[in-house]
Amino acid sequence: MIGLEILKNRIKEAPKTSGVYLFKNKKDIPIYIGKAINIKRRLSNYGNLPKLPRRLQKMVSQTVNIDFELTESERNALLLEALLIKKFSPRYNIRLKDDKSFPLIKITNGHFPRLTRFRNDFHQDDRVFGPFTSALKTDKVIKILQKSFKLRSCSDLEFKNRKRPCLLFDLKQCSAPCVQYVNQQDYEQQVNDTIKFFQGNQKSIFNKLEKQMIFFSKNENYEKAAEIRDSLQSLNYIIREEVKIGNQDANYDYIHINDKDYFSIFIGFIRYGRYLGGNLIYYSEKVEDDIDATSLIIQFYLKSFRPNKIILSKKIIGYSELKSIMNDNYKIDTIIKKNSIPGMKQISKLALKKNDKEVLLQKQKYQNNNEILELLKYRFKINYPIERIEAYDNSFFGNNYAVSSYVVFNEDGFSIKDSRTYKFKDYDLKKFGDADLMRKVFEARFSKDDKVLPDIIIIDGGLPYLKICNDIIQKNGVKEDIFLIGVSKGYKRDFRFDRYHTSKERNISLKEVPQIEGFIQKMRDKAHNLSKKNSMKRMSDSLKTSFLDGISGIGKIKKMRVINFFGNVQNLKQATRDELIQIKGLNSKNIQDILDKING
Repeated sequence: MIGLEILKNRIKEAPKTSGVYLFKNKKDIPIYIGKAINIKRRLSNYGNLPKLPRRLQKMVSQTVNIDFELTESERNALLLEALLIKKFSPRYNIRLKDDKSFPLIKITNGHFPRLTRFRNDFHQDDRVFGPFTSALKTDKVIKILQKSFKLRSCSDLEFKNRKRPCLLFDLKQCSAPCVQYVNQQDYEQQVNDTIKFFQGNQKSIFNKLEKQMIFFSKNENYEKAAEIRDSLQSLNYIIREEVKIGNQDANYDYIHINDKDYFSIFIGFIRYGRYLGGNLIYYSEKVEDDIDATSLIIQFYLKSFRPNKIILSKKIIGYSELKSIMNDNYKIDTIIKKNSIPGMKQISKLALKKNDKEVLLQKQKYQNNNEILELLKYRFKINYPIERIEAYDNSFFGNNYAVSSYVVFNEDGFSIKDSRTYKFKDYDLKKFGDADLMRKVFEARFSKDDKVLPDIIIIDGGLPYLKICNDIIQKNGVKEDIFLIGVSKGYKRDFRFDRYHTSKERNISLKEVPQIEGFIQKMRDKAHNLSKKNSMKRMSDSLKTSFLDGISGIGKIKKMRVINFFGNVQNLKQATRDELIQIKGLNSKNIQDILDKING
């Protein structure tokens, strides 16, 4: 027996009490797990196949056995269901979008605590901060904190066996407690400063660092003063990235739930009154009957680092059971949103905005490369196969270092080897402008007959840019069909308000086909990033190879130190003697020679 026949037999034997039921396949593996107050009544719902979603129809057809796990209450059934789903990851269950836990930062316990990133493994005495939304962002924060507070990041084994400082000491990112270069009292102060910064006491930390910088500067220890200045600049980066929510005591997760046109759950992390980021943990285009927000939230906190409090945007089915489970099992207080909570209006608005953005990104996804090529062909009524798409963009800095690039997409995806960059050494943007730069690019692109031509061209620009491209294609006698799409940037450069143009249509909105809208944005962004990267490289190479060249005694190392200190040519040309003195390795003759060249 299999499928519906098995289901009918098991319904007869099913208990009328609360518990969990497990649909199993021929390998005795759970393919669907559910909970119910009355298991017998709940199983009977699966017997009406036409009313089930296709996903559950397929599940019933593959069922060869159904097991029951009885519980004392609905609350216990809810928790058991979440635990079993987490354990078995049944194929036909609705599960979280991403099962990975989020990265966090911890300062370990002990005489010389360690600053490091982790996901799940920590000691109860460790001081934990986060969660953060990506490992990349977490590593960047750790690097900045190491540079500013110089806590060790090595393992305990390395720490015990080290005989001399590691590279991080030379890079001024560790105070080397492993070889007693710092005493325990001073190291504890470094730890306390790091904790204070995490907890939102940035003002006191900044005041302390500024006083130290002034002290070292007055005592002509310019290298140390510059080191503290760099720390201040780095810490400012973290602060700029943060969004303040409520007061410094605000520590909770805010859970935004949408169940109108689609179903989604977005969780925002608020720690010490700051929004650290958030994540869309679940999204479904349809609001199906077996979507259980309560179960999904419990599944999330089974593995993720748990806050002391979670705040729901609205009351959900099973709220009282969720509140009980969270409090009794995980010591988490669960409440419904109240506008009287400091910062609640701000986080509600922010979470809604982030949720909508993440949902749009989900809608913009396509199954494979051939699917997006077919969607483009259908939407724009293109009557020939689409095999190659090119996207163009320009980039420059201060009317200099003009660069234009195009990226290529085909049935294999984005092709780096086929992408190209055009550099124009003597191009004066003040005189000619961005549109003329694009004209030169298209003339270079279509002037030869032996090139592989695209089927679609995407241009970062409106109708004038489309006309420029079309004129040059015709001028060069290109006989192949090339479909042109121009992109006009939306209000305040918000991609949601972008408008698209073709030779036959004007001011098109592509909201009805989000996959195409997302694809064009991705093509445009990749072209922009490629051109910007090469423009910055031109600027950097120009700085390296022209302005400081020819100065006696300024070699590669000193040149790089000067470049890194000032950042760009404009700042360097305004350099003072006091600033140049701060740069390691420059002697009085080097400084005078640079000033002579600046003034000269």
